[in-house]
Amino acid sequence: MPCAPRMSRISALARISCSRCHRRKKKCDRVLPTCGNCASVHHSCSLAEEAHDTATYPVAFVQNLERRVRELEVHQDVLASFTETHQVTQIEEGASQLAVNPTLNFNETPGEILLEDVPSSFSDQHTSGHRNNGDANIERPPTAAASQSIRDNQSPHHRRQDSLAQNLRDVSLAAVAEPYLGTISGLTFAKLTQAVLRRLSPDGRDFVFNQHVDGNAVPIEGATILHLDLMDNVYFDSDQAIDFSFLAEGLSTLDAPTQDTTIQLPDRTEMLRLTNFYFDHSHTLYPILHQQEVMSDIHSIMLDPDGRLTQSPPCMFRIWMVLAIGSTAHASITLTEEFASRLYYEKAMTYFDASMDYGDIVALEAIMLQVSYSFFNQFGPNTWFLVGTAARLALGMGLHCDSTSQALSRVQAIRRKRLFFSVYMMDRLVSITLGRPFAIHEDDIDISSFSIEACDELDRDPGAPQSTLCHPPMAVTEQILRLRKIANDIATKVYCKRIVSRYSTTERQQILAALHQDLVSWRQSVPFPLPNLHSKVPHGCTSWYDLNFYTHLTALYRPSPLFPTLDVDRVNILTEAAAMAIRHANSMRLQQRLAFNWLTLLAIYNAVIALVYSVTVQPENLAASLERLRAVEDLELATELFTVLGERFPASRTIGTMVAQIVERYRHMSSAPTC
Repeated sequence: MPCAPRMSRISALARISCSRCHRRKKKCDRVLPTCGNCASVHHSCSLAEEAHDTATYPVAFVQNLERRVRELEVHQDVLASFTETHQVTQIEEGASQLAVNPTLNFNETPGEILLEDVPSSFSDQHTSGHRNNGDANIERPPTAAASQSIRDNQSPHHRRQDSLAQNLRDVSLAAVAEPYLGTISGLTFAKLTQAVLRRLSPDGRDFVFNQHVDGNAVPIEGATILHLDLMDNVYFDSDQAIDFSFLAEGLSTLDAPTQDTTIQLPDRTEMLRLTNFYFDHSHTLYPILHQQEVMSDIHSIMLDPDGRLTQSPPCMFRIWMVLAIGSTAHASITLTEEFASRLYYEKAMTYFDASMDYGDIVALEAIMLQVSYSFFNQFGPNTWFLVGTAARLALGMGLHCDSTSQALSRVQAIRRKRLFFSVYMMDRLVSITLGRPFAIHEDDIDISSFSIEACDELDRDPGAPQSTLCHPPMAVTEQILRLRKIANDIATKVYCKRIVSRYSTTERQQILAALHQDLVSWRQSVPFPLPNLHSKVPHGCTSWYDLNFYTHLTALYRPSPLFPTLDVDRVNILTEAAAMAIRHANSMRLQQRLAFNWLTLLAIYNAVIALVYSVTVQPENLAASLERLRAVEDLELATELFTVLGERFPASRTIGTMVAQIVERYRHMSSAPTC
């Protein structure tokens, strides 16, 4: 059903419908700059991209624009006058009152820290930088007194507008508002760490980063703003949001690819290389496909390039997506060019529409393959929306219940179960990263065995050698599923305020100890010997399991609703866990097994924040803490990792610059004479 025309305001109208409505034969309201159908599903509209010399502009619309321009001119004059007389006074008051608050409490406000010592005027100025960033580049001559006062106080707020102007991306109006990020996402902890860094400032005020170092622009607010920017880049690219309407109407509405769709399959050697890497790497993380079936199809197509299988949309979609995911996953480890993977992805999307007509299982596979691709390459649709779509479809098919598979064969039942647990693991990974509610609730899962079974009929490739020494590849998948379940328990029992509020002090201590033991048991139960996977696969080495053990331990012990304040013992555990996470990430880099994707970037970033926090809040003399904890050496390892990650993510270079400045301050304080 087309959406109802938007009549709440007078708008300009295009002469013709947008290309998407025309292609789908839907009534278009032609409202500029985005029609109602496209706006309702957050889809890019061709009306916003075209010049509309022939658009109709009602008289009332033009008069409304003229009136609005006059109002804005008056408002601008008022703001200019107000800024000259009041800005410096408010900044000085805010800066003088902004002291380290020892009572920062995660239970005070949902998802963020409440700084009671910050006056409302200072807080309002902080948020207005986001609402009115369009004024950031308007230069107004300050008074002489204001200029001198700002120079004397070195107020970080005065420089905030310039920093925001350099760091904020061009986004649509819908994406300007700050996205919701829960406590476990790390945003709250980033705010707390930013406050703790005041201990590094001689005057006890905010730790101010140098804005420009080696060509990198650093946000004045440091970790907090940078964390939001990272999340925004990963999950909130509105231009690539998926259109949900195909689930309701049975048709896909993804745009046609922009590259040449006449690309041919690679030669036999390259095709087998990418396919084998996909099944060693991505398939052991998320066993979406029937491996025997896909390999059989690939061998058949290589023998007969013009055979009947090339006319099967699901078959060709799977093959091109396997090549795309295998290529982008390998490139994320070797830091090679990803042009080929994008071509493979775009070629796969030419078969997407037709594949959606081949049943629910094929449709679910198609969506999940796009999720798998997006974990390594942001060229595809938005990860958050895709995971939600896959979860809804899986629940609608009843994959979360044993009863829906009772009449099926063992192989079919195992395949459906693997699909569900792949969606479950994707949902846990993405939702915990964002600190958002899960799409699949634990109470709704009615599966007797929470595990992924091995199945030769699904996994065994007759043309590949079989190991008699190592565990089968699905043993890795089973281990990862257990980790996602523990992560679910941490998110629920440690970060859900509604649940945590019911715990007594004794129960909180018991929960923390039990979750810690769950992580220890998980690490001790890692299969040995590990499966004989490709030498570049990250989870083919023990360092990957060590890295995940320590990153989850960091999330467990950092300040949370379960324990808003930490005692010395917990601070020491947090310090060691964060440092060990950085060391194992560096070990994987030296082994050439580290995947340089956004998941790795966020994991290392959160470990660095935890290390900086736990070192800086140590009750002893800071110089003594730095010498005892080797924090400087660990942070220098982190800057090396961020330098390499900077080849793919510009934000990583900014993080490295910030960490280098903290290290420099640490070194200065370590060398300073103690009283």
